[in-house]
Amino acid sequence: MKKNLRIVSAAAAALLAVAPVAASGVVAPANTVSAAAKKNITNEAPTKLGSVDIGTVSLDRATNTPFTVKLNDTQRAILAAAAGAKAGVKDAEINNIFVASAENQENGEIKQTLVFTLKGQSVSYTTDVTAKFASQQGTPYFYQTKNNTILNNGDTVSLDTIANGFTPASLLSDIAGEKGIVAAKTSDASNDGATITTTASDVESQLIAQGLKRALNGEFDYPANGFNLKLTAKSENGNTASITVRVNSKVNYNAPAFVVNNKVYYSGNIEATDISKVDNNIIVNGLDNNDKYSADVVKADVIAHVQSAYGNNKHATAVAELKDNEATKAVINSSKISVDSSSVKSEPGIYPVIVTATNPAGLTSKLTVKVIVMGSEHQAPVQYAKADNTKVYNINGNVVSETKTTLKKDQAVKTFDSVTIDGVQYTQINSENSNEWVKASDLTATKPAPEPETVASVSKTIMHNAYYYNKEGQRVGTEKATRYDSVTVAPKTTTINGKTYYQVVENGKAVDKYINAGNIDGTKRTLKHNAYVYKTSKKRAKKVVLKKGDTVTTYGASYKFKNGKRYYKIGNNTDKTYVKVANFR
Repeated sequence: MKKNLRIVSAAAAALLAVAPVAASGVVAPANTVSAAAKKNITNEAPTKLGSVDIGTVSLDRATNTPFTVKLNDTQRAILAAAAGAKAGVKDAEINNIFVASAENQENGEIKQTLVFTLKGQSVSYTTDVTAKFASQQGTPYFYQTKNNTILNNGDTVSLDTIANGFTPASLLSDIAGEKGIVAAKTSDASNDGATITTTASDVESQLIAQGLKRALNGEFDYPANGFNLKLTAKSENGNTASITVRVNSKVNYNAPAFVVNNKVYYSGNIEATDISKVDNNIIVNGLDNNDKYSADVVKADVIAHVQSAYGNNKHATAVAELKDNEATKAVINSSKISVDSSSVKSEPGIYPVIVTATNPAGLTSKLTVKVIVMGSEHQAPVQYAKADNTKVYNINGNVVSETKTTLKKDQAVKTFDSVTIDGVQYTQINSENSNEWVKASDLTATKPAPEPETVASVSKTIMHNAYYYNKEGQRVGTEKATRYDSVTVAPKTTTINGKTYYQVVENGKAVDKYINAGNIDGTKRTLKHNAYVYKTSKKRAKKVVLKKGDTVTTYGASYKFKNGKRYYKIGNNTDKTYVKVANFR
């Protein structure tokens, strides 16, 4: 049985006589109809047209009622043609039209009975059409596939598969793919599916706009606080809807944990060189198949876990805990692990190597391991004296006696056997048959860094006050190079983050200080207008007029004069010569 709410006008003929036509095809309520409109319709019963297929009439829920008729041009033309054919009128056009009755259907549709006239006629016609409110026209909505819960704008969705980085395509697949966590349906009674039309290119643009970082392999890093993702869906009849969700992952709350030789080492801090629970003798084989040292072999021997613990600060203490716990078993990609091998040399020895792991939240742990580098059988490991006047001893039985021999700081010695006497460990040096020993604590396997070589340099004049920057392009302190002073720099420029710099040379050595080349060599710019050269905001420096299209070299950033306008310094001299910024392209 239909659950009808039948809405029928008791005075259809009277309505027929008074309904006006709005320009858009939407009829106003009857009490607004003018007397002039009433004269255009006869009181005779309307002529029935029978079934005329004009498609579905779309109504706006916010402004329409079941008694509203809103036909597009195509629908009006179909009705006019049907009535015109019955009346023998060629190229008929609708004049007045209104809804005589409206009846709700079980499927959410509305059956409307329309009454209308044609231009130039007083005879009226009637037919039944189907109407729907826009919210019943298959408008898409979004929901979580796991529990069929409707998603609202701003809701958070959890996606742990992105913990170790992701591409726009993989993210989109995980979110809205066949097995994704978000899907769309239509809001009408049919509950038909809707297609999510967001593309990988759309996703990429959104991630870039939010400043997400990319790794060398092109994948985006997962940020600790998540990110926003806008999704758009389209129904079969073309209706669209969009939603922005917050993508978050249950990972990355703690710094990474390391597994070496089946033991767990972790850091309680974001940045740590002293890892808690670490003994001082983590030995790693760093040799490849050719017995050559390889940082990749070290990487393979040191495994790093994301180490989440879901924010409860409970670190895993055993390998099984890391591997069996969903919160901690994720292994960090090798691209996020770096090995500092600067201490490793070709000579046989034991060298400290720093392994750094960074999880997708940017939290970092560092672990120092000892790498053994072996030479041929007749070679012995080499170690170096830590300080000047390092003492050398003779040992006879348990008697240790000091010799007159000492070692200079950084002096290299071959090392052999070791003994411990009265709690002090001694290392045999120079030969396996010698009786020369040095306290083990006075030696290091780390070869001293060579003195930096003297580099070529040139003297340049600073044309604009300039800050110093480091090799990462970050400003160093507040010290400035003052304009018109001379500075010693490397002859060639270097590029940092897309900008050109000169490296500073001090005492013949290149140092980690850089000056923006624009403050020395200037920047070539093209004039878009004729331009005067000024000395101050009111006085010109000279009568020469620079012509439109000329190329002029400007130095450093612009200056703001007292008149509020900005000027560039021109000319590689100390003259007060400035040109308005507005004159350049």
